[in-house]
Amino acid sequence: PILDLTEQIDIAQVIASTTLSSSGNIGADIFSDDSVEAEILVNQGRNNIIEGPNEVPQPSLELAERKEEGYIETPGVMKIMKFAIPAVGVWLCGPMLSLIDTSTVGLLSGTAQQAALGPAVAVADYSALLLAFMYTATTNLISAAQETDRGIEGKPRTTRTLISSLQLSGYVGSAIGASLIILARVALRAIIGNDTIDPEVFTAAMKYLRIRALGMPAAAFIGAAQSACLGMKDIKSPLYVLLTAAVVNFFGDMAFVSSSHPWIGGAAGAAWATIFSQYAAVFIFTKWLQNKPKSASVAATSSPDESDEQRPETVNISNAILELTGPAASPGAMRRHNFREKLKSLKMSRKSRQEHTTNIFTNGRPSLSDMVRKMKRSKSTDARKEGKGSSDDTFSARGFLEGKMRFRDVFSLPSKEAAMEFWPYVLPVTATSVGRVSGYVAMSHVVSSSIGTIAMAAQQIVLSFFYCLCPLADSLNLTAQSFVPTLYAKKKSMQRTKALHRITTEFWRAGLLMGSACVGAIALLPFLSRFFTGDVLVMSEVNTVVPFLSIFFAVHGVFSATEGILLGQRDLGFLGKSYAAFFFAVPWFMLQVKKTALTGVGSAKLTSVWKVFTCYQLFRTVSWLVRIMRLNIKSKLEITKNADETNIVSGDSI
Repeated sequence: PILDLTEQIDIAQVIASTTLSSSGNIGADIFSDDSVEAEILVNQGRNNIIEGPNEVPQPSLELAERKEEGYIETPGVMKIMKFAIPAVGVWLCGPMLSLIDTSTVGLLSGTAQQAALGPAVAVADYSALLLAFMYTATTNLISAAQETDRGIEGKPRTTRTLISSLQLSGYVGSAIGASLIILARVALRAIIGNDTIDPEVFTAAMKYLRIRALGMPAAAFIGAAQSACLGMKDIKSPLYVLLTAAVVNFFGDMAFVSSSHPWIGGAAGAAWATIFSQYAAVFIFTKWLQNKPKSASVAATSSPDESDEQRPETVNISNAILELTGPAASPGAMRRHNFREKLKSLKMSRKSRQEHTTNIFTNGRPSLSDMVRKMKRSKSTDARKEGKGSSDDTFSARGFLEGKMRFRDVFSLPSKEAAMEFWPYVLPVTATSVGRVSGYVAMSHVVSSSIGTIAMAAQQIVLSFFYCLCPLADSLNLTAQSFVPTLYAKKKSMQRTKALHRITTEFWRAGLLMGSACVGAIALLPFLSRFFTGDVLVMSEVNTVVPFLSIFFAVHGVFSATEGILLGQRDLGFLGKSYAAFFFAVPWFMLQVKKTALTGVGSAKLTSVWKVFTCYQLFRTVSWLVRIMRLNIKSKLEITKNADETNIVSGDSI
């Protein structure tokens, strides 16, 4: 039956409660639940659909490819960004705290104290990279446990993995923190590499580093908890913790940094503020995981049975759509008039029904692409109401451990079996982290040992921005490792090769978006540098580095995404050999800058080390892109060769 449009019926609900039937004349069998396919057809053949019932739209090349046997779906840019942006929170906490420290120390304690932060923060942050295996392992193990626990009440494996990760992180962090306290002097001398450095700078750096080492257990706990949330697709909890830690750190800096006491003021005060914020975040995160909101608890106890709710009746409206969108001479003129009047009335109530009035007319006719998009959205809403699915975006880890873990359990040792699950990640991830930071260590060493105090202070400001922007693109690396392995694990075929090529292209697009955002932020550095120092010479030195930072970040998104794709395809041999070469090559080139400065052959500036680092970034980006292309070509050739051999064997058999 044709729907009565005189009733107060929302157009999206009308579309959502119907199903396009293959018996209609508009070729409805080519539509699927994927609104993308429908939009491709509508946008390319809308006139064919609505001009008359005898004209059937021809599927596009893109749609024909989708209908190929064995077609493998791949995520688009929006889905990639949806996963990548929350992942930034895992890596952003540490750099954000260092950025706040740099700003307050530079404004309240002077250039010497700010210069001390350069080598001290470098040692602290590079030491924290030894915890990276905990984060990578936690995300992967929690994701696997979630799949194992699907449909099981209480999610026992996920719970056990999460508790073990929190327990183990505390002990790993304590071990690294103790080692850092003992080796602080050695580590600073190694990275500074100059015994003639200002004693005030070295003493302040020692105090900062040893105080920061006390916060390593908290840093490990926060990172593990945030990684677990991402494994459970909780995009909000890590951001809440980051905001809380940043606020506590800011007020701590304002309270301590301006003090004249040698162990409380200056760089030492910034370190105290940082560790207080970290332990505050640990306490809040633990309570967050242990306590559900009251509304959720009440909802859980009521257990409403929604299975008895009557579902909307499914109606075939293929002929109705043809009649409502037909030419003026066709039957149904009154219904078309009423339909358009109804759409106009919906458009008038813009505030309450804004989504139903966007682009609803196309040359006097309702847009079928809008209808299909609304149908998709409404079906998803109905599915959530019926309890058949839930949005990943709305999941929260809050209260996940309620009744399963007490606060004192955090200090217990995990079982040997649970701890051994993390062991396979220790050596590979740690080796990769060490290879990546060799360039940063060499750069800090050259700046501290041969360029001077002004350059050290400027370098600290630059690095604070650098470390805050890097996670924006680095999150694509983690996202690629989440999507690509599922495709790579499929049986070798031309469809798999095409899917890997498509997902690579989408990640490159996402990388360009992230890179553009980073370049835009770097453009603000000359303006923002005044909030980090009152020294005009330091601000001038910072501004000279901006062009090199812009080039670096322009390609960093594509680089990070490509590296994640290579990891997802298990191309560990290539990456391992590359970083082994970089481990020696990059420091060698950096040390040439130091040699030039110390011998007096030429002048060494802050821009000198950033030139080397930018060339390093461009070289590895090109190397990664060439590697991906070679793997894609190799895969196609192998499949083609196997197909030809199969055809020859079949012909011989005949």
